[in-house]
Amino acid sequence: MSADPRLSAPATARNRAPILDVLRAHLPPAGLVLEIASGTGEHVAHFAAALPALQWQPTDPVPEYRASISAWSAGLPNVLPPLPLDATETPWPIQHADAVLCIT
Repeated sequence: MSADPRLSAPATARNRAPILDVLRAHLPPAGLVLEIASGTGEHVAHFAAALPALQWQPTDPVPEYRASISAWSAGLPNVLPPLPLDATETPWPIQHADAVLCIT
């Protein structure tokens, strides 16, 4: 049996609802949201479940985080497979997004 690849950040449980409130007010009603440095993937999974009209593109340069993102977002049809993106390097592996999100 393999270990669960889902990583967890305690702050996510505390801040995901207030962040979602802000996103509801500022994101377009539909389109592609690029998340830079998705980390554990807990945020993107929460936001994608709450905002199903949006397509979500998570990214992270760290393979362990991309595995966690995939595990947290499993079963969510509006979350694309995570891309290996280091925002300090070009070219980026995406050509277009309707919104860009980075939660630090």
